[in-house]
Amino acid sequence: DDEQKNKCKEYWRKIKESLVTACENATAPTAVDEEGKDINPHIPQYISTAPWYYGAKGPTLKHQRIQSDTVPKYAGIDEWYRRGVDKTSRAKRWREGSCENCGATTHKRKECFERPRKRMAKYTNSEIAFDDFIQPILNHSYDGKRDRWAGYDLSQHKSVVEEHQMIEEAKRSLESKEGEENQKKEDKYGDDFDMPGTKFDREQRITVRNLRIREDTAKYLRNLDPASAFYDPKTRSMRDNPPIGKDPEEVDYAGENFVRFTGDT
Repeated sequence: DDEQKNKCKEYWRKIKESLVTACENATAPTAVDEEGKDINPHIPQYISTAPWYYGAKGPTLKHQRIQSDTVPKYAGIDEWYRRGVDKTSRAKRWREGSCENCGATTHKRKECFERPRKRMAKYTNSEIAFDDFIQPILNHSYDGKRDRWAGYDLSQHKSVVEEHQMIEEAKRSLESKEGEENQKKEDKYGDDFDMPGTKFDREQRITVRNLRIREDTAKYLRNLDPASAFYDPKTRSMRDNPPIGKDPEEVDYAGENFVRFTGDT
């Protein structure tokens, strides 16, 4: 009996090998799975053979393919939690099980973000708050969990741009008003700035003060005689009277010794 069983096994093994060889040489039709797809005869046996617990009744490669019911479903790139509250309907009276503080049915008093009222909505039945949106359960993928722009609303950035534009317009209007007022002041008081020793520049709006006025003559110009030793360039002083032969009381500058002789220093 054992020899007969071994012969039977050897017989079927040879038939199977010959069938595989024929399929590889394209002399026999290839095996077809339950979906009508051809099974490549060059696939190794340990891949093409389904495990015993799979319950396959014929040649198949379904156990090697991804099944649609096992693929996890992830949320889309545009799916996100809803913001704000549901303003489509608003209750007129407090409902059983609602928040005692604001009256919304989607949370309890302990979870309420509204400021604690002096008289709660449960007892006043007035100013019942809108219900919050029931948020969906989103299953994000690996990339979705690490998306920096997930849930970003472009309208928020639009409001920021509009705010900056309003600030710039306010600055321009304020600068134009200040410019008109300054121009009026310059036209009114600009002539008074051009006093001896000063010069007013209307374009740059600055007052330039000269180091010396025209009426102030330098000491070394009082006496241009090169042989005179009245002016001392080292100490920048002129002791004697530059106009020789004139009364010191009749000239506007009679030397620094004249001031010393008066006794004021």
